[in-house]
Amino acid sequence: MYLNIAALYRIGPGPSSSQTIGPLEASRRFVHEIAADGLVARTARVRVDLYGGLACTGRELGAQRAVVAGLAGIPAASCDGALLARCMADADQDRTIALGGRHRIAFQPSRDVVFRVDQTLPDAGNALRFTAVDAAGDLVATRLYFSTGQGVVVSQEDLAQRRGPVRVPYGYASAAGLLEVARAHGKRLADVALANECVVQSPGEVQTTLKRVAETMRASIERGLATDGALPGGRARLAPAQADALRASQAAAAQWCAVFATAVAEENAAGGRIVAAPSSGAAGPVAALLTHYREATPLAGDRGTCEFLMAAAAIAGALRAQGFAQAGCQSEIGLAAAMAAAGHAAVLGGTNEHVVLAAELALEPHMGLACDPEGARIQQPCIERSATAASRAVVAAQNALRSPTPRSTLDALVRSMVDRGRQMAGRHKQASLGGIAVNVADC
Repeated sequence: MYLNIAALYRIGPGPSSSQTIGPLEASRRFVHEIAADGLVARTARVRVDLYGGLACTGRELGAQRAVVAGLAGIPAASCDGALLARCMADADQDRTIALGGRHRIAFQPSRDVVFRVDQTLPDAGNALRFTAVDAAGDLVATRLYFSTGQGVVVSQEDLAQRRGPVRVPYGYASAAGLLEVARAHGKRLADVALANECVVQSPGEVQTTLKRVAETMRASIERGLATDGALPGGRARLAPAQADALRASQAAAAQWCAVFATAVAEENAAGGRIVAAPSSGAAGPVAALLTHYREATPLAGDRGTCEFLMAAAAIAGALRAQGFAQAGCQSEIGLAAAMAAAGHAAVLGGTNEHVVLAAELALEPHMGLACDPEGARIQQPCIERSATAASRAVVAAQNALRSPTPRSTLDALVRSMVDRGRQMAGRHKQASLGGIAVNVADC
């Protein structure tokens, strides 16, 4: 299924695509749907039940605050941790909320957002059930949504209908297919992705979207480098001190990209406004390499930004088409590293084969990587993993460009990683259920 760039590069608040951005978007969608059905005026109260991963770790990852902001109608792209906190504080104090910013109802987050750790739903990793009732307590509407990752939300009806994929001019389902399509039509990989995207948006809209993405990435790095102090949970921010140390030395590109990725990851952990690429927890590598490239090549402008982000999107499409998703950090940080390396190789003048090889070299070290953050927070070891992935992506792109006759075995690597993901126990694919998380005392 084709995933457009607005979904691949999703702007919103940290720290989690599935447990912050997802609940926010689900809440906004619920309000929009009952408004379309003419049911908002009848609604006197809304209850939201969270299931699965949202119930287990949603408290630490801001799911409750996201639900409140979404019900109030605030778009994820204009939201950050401070705004989420204000919405939550207002609802706590007033014990009301204005649905969609218009229709005020009684609402207490502590009472009406319920973490259902006592119940599970079939095939529901992260699920939200919304129930609206009238003043007499009679049912007005109920909806069930699933936050499937990368900020994507689907309803129970969506799953039942199983809509067909968007038809694009250059379809492909593997890296080999991507290379073949590009070769047959004499196109660079970024141009293939751009032509497909223009089915969803006009060329001008694509440029506007990509420019907004790039500027949001840069802004998250700048905030991360300028902000000291502690993250939620007490971990100290490291990016400002690391940047100061690099300024006093002759630092290599890989070192700067690692610090840039750290800055983004720390902003994400603090609930800052970042670009999920492809997810919030893996937001660092693409932002780091793109920002480094734009600083090192100021004349590249919007054209270079488009080339970078669309080449990265082309690789993301090739991997996702093979089922490379939701298999621990190998499919989050690994995909981010592959996207960053591909984009970097493309703007440095690499051939299509060089771009694919760069993605392969950046992806390989992440095979079998489990998802195991401590304390249900996307901080340890997530921030270090993001920094390492960015550094490796730079080196992968440089090494790929040195290959005179690059040969791609990316699809074979992806198949191996998908198989490894299937073999991994579920606790190694869910935040804080296995690995480091269950072997560190929290007291």
